[in-house]
Amino acid sequence: MTDPVNPPPGEVPEVDYVALRPGQTIGRYEIVSVLGQGGFGITYRARDIQLGREVAIKEYLPSALAVRQDGATVLPRTTKMADDFGWGRDRFVTEGRTLATLHRVPAIVHVFDFLEANGTAYIVMELLNGETLEDRLKRQGTLTPDEVDRILWPLLDGLEQVHGAGFLHRDIKPANILLNAAGDPTLIDFGAAREAMVGRTSAMTAIFTPGYAAAEQMTSAKQGPWTDIYGLAATLYHAIAGRTPPSAFDRMLDDGYEPLARLMPKGFAPGLLAGIDAGLAVAARDRPQSIAGWRPILGMTAAPAADATLLIGKTEAPAVGRQSVLTPATVSAAAPARFRTGLWIALAVVAIAALGGGYYATAMRGPDPEMAKARAAAEAAEEEKRKFQEEAQKLRAEKEAAEQRKAEEDAKLKAEQEARQKAEAEAAAKRQIEEATRRKIEAELAEKRRAEEEAQQKIAAEEAAKRKAEEDARKAAELVAGQFDHFGRTLMLLTLRNNPAEIRLQGVDIVDEPGLRQAGVNALAAKPRNLRCRQTDRLTDGTPLYRCLVSKLDAKEPLADIPDSDRVDLALALVRGGLVLASCDAPRAYADAEDEARGKNLNLWSMMKPAEYRRRCTR
Repeated sequence: MTDPVNPPPGEVPEVDYVALRPGQTIGRYEIVSVLGQGGFGITYRARDIQLGREVAIKEYLPSALAVRQDGATVLPRTTKMADDFGWGRDRFVTEGRTLATLHRVPAIVHVFDFLEANGTAYIVMELLNGETLEDRLKRQGTLTPDEVDRILWPLLDGLEQVHGAGFLHRDIKPANILLNAAGDPTLIDFGAAREAMVGRTSAMTAIFTPGYAAAEQMTSAKQGPWTDIYGLAATLYHAIAGRTPPSAFDRMLDDGYEPLARLMPKGFAPGLLAGIDAGLAVAARDRPQSIAGWRPILGMTAAPAADATLLIGKTEAPAVGRQSVLTPATVSAAAPARFRTGLWIALAVVAIAALGGGYYATAMRGPDPEMAKARAAAEAAEEEKRKFQEEAQKLRAEKEAAEQRKAEEDAKLKAEQEARQKAEAEAAAKRQIEEATRRKIEAELAEKRRAEEEAQQKIAAEEAAKRKAEEDARKAAELVAGQFDHFGRTLMLLTLRNNPAEIRLQGVDIVDEPGLRQAGVNALAAKPRNLRCRQTDRLTDGTPLYRCLVSKLDAKEPLADIPDSDRVDLALALVRGGLVLASCDAPRAYADAEDEARGKNLNLWSMMKPAEYRRRCTR
């Protein structure tokens, strides 16, 4: 099955512009799908949200009088049609209200609710599963006596209560009888309001099924229970004979109907066959006038003698309940083996007269006098046939015009829909292009901003790193420069002119020996000297240590401009001159200079014994 919502690739999806869409709600009911639709209304499968069950909902929407607007509201096509539309809606609601009161009526679809919404009315019914009698007959041709027996009596019981409530079905046919898995029938699709509308307005075309519609349904003649009896009798005839009876219209002119009493299908009771023949009388007055009047004929099980005379009068008919349609097991010995068709028809007429109030009394033998009367009336009916033909031609013309208008409206709607879809598609494509362009521009701008931010962040990071490196370098290597003034308390403590802070040399130990200090002063402080000291370490107490480069004794002015390459390491010169001891963690050059000075017995080393020297760095 093709999914109308998601069709195969290449197929145009089927869109219903008239029916409500799945998901829309009517009161507490949610539309699921469309079950069927015609010229008078639409039937939906729906879900009762409160009770959580599925139902069938019939919507009043006569296409000749009304249209749907904005996907929900139903409005009359013109102001002139508003009265007819409203009148029909009231009949529809009345039908729903009446059917809703028929609780547990056999073989009649159960009506749960009726409501008005969207400018129209709805009848909520039981959702039934199964197949129609029409489908069953297409599949197997005819029904067995047991199957006919199973559907006949429940339908009679249900119709009798419907007629008692003042309603007619008006469209009984195999397609409107639903059979469940057990073969039990349910009569669906009541059309009381539809038939009333056809009689009121010329905009509604009479729709009936040939073979199942009584003659009065094709004219303005009065309808009643006898109209439904004709439809049910025609349905039973089809189920037994395997074909639809001739149209009532054709039978008025040339009756080609073959009575079941003449066909005598095997297994069926003669009374049932005669009763069906009686229900199919062309003239409404010749049919049973009520279900109660029809039951005794259908329930008869034996045939009268061929020469029996039946006198008809206003006698009380015995009450007849449900009888089997099967041939009885035993037949009266007085009954002959063969029966005349005319006798059965006469018997049906007698029973109708007795049970329906007695329209006329007669004694019948041989051929059916009613059939003779029908043939005699053929000439008189010729004029009526002409009128019917004219009316039928008029109806056909109106129907064709309505179909043409509908086709034009559908084509217009389709063209408008296609144009709207094309415009929407073009607008959507334009929006997509604009959106894609906008997204591209935004992405480019965002990328540009991101690149700029990254560049700025990189520059900021580089500047921060540079500042940090400079700060670290500054902190790690504080530079002290200036004119050398004098040594401090020891040779490792230096003082700059106009600077009270003392600079401590790294790589030498303190030797507080006045004689050595004076030798240093004499050797290094005899001439103004320029120092350039860079911090290299700190003592544990935080005192900074400096590696100092001092201008040479023979240096030329200006001393401050002398490059470091032309200066000497002051600490190394003091160690080499034997004025101070190298620290235990001093560079290797200091230790080599110390060894050289000791070997020459210079100053400090001439006073220090080797044992003391060895102990100095072995603690």
